[in-house]
Amino acid sequence: MSTWTAEFYEDADGRRPVEVWMGDLGEVEFEALATAIEEILEKDGIALASTPWLKALGEGLHEFRVRHDAATIKALYADSGASKPAKPAKILLRLFVHFHGQKVILLLHGYDKGSDDSPRRQNKEIEEARKRLRAWRLAQTSKSKKQPRNKSRRRR
Repeated sequence: MSTWTAEFYEDADGRRPVEVWMGDLGEVEFEALATAIEEILEKDGIALASTPWLKALGEGLHEFRVRHDAATIKALYADSGASKPAKPAKILLRLFVHFHGQKVILLLHGYDKGSDDSPRRQNKEIEEARKRLRAWRLAQTSKSKKQPRNKSRRRR
């Protein structure tokens, strides 16, 4: 049972960039990421900040680091009793997230660091995640201003 709930960031046009990115991953990478989200991120949430899985980047942005394939994750972290694969696949995925509300994890942006691990690429990807987080916060502020105020208080 999950303690946290992962939700995809949705842009102003209703697109979910992380969902699209995940759909473009290879089968091994997709399974690794989906398993890591379900077995690790949703179970431990922000508590992962003191582990190699999660790095705080400031202003509420975190980098979730996936370095294992699905079978290894299940063997190490799940209650599935799965055994470790003979030769694990090389995985180096990054998922940028924001924790908010009642234990919700907003999935903002992701990329395969294994395809380009340069600092320039890393900074570009972090900036994209920050941009999406700012847009999400702005949308949240707009939503809260549009909601009707509580009229239960009487005027005197």
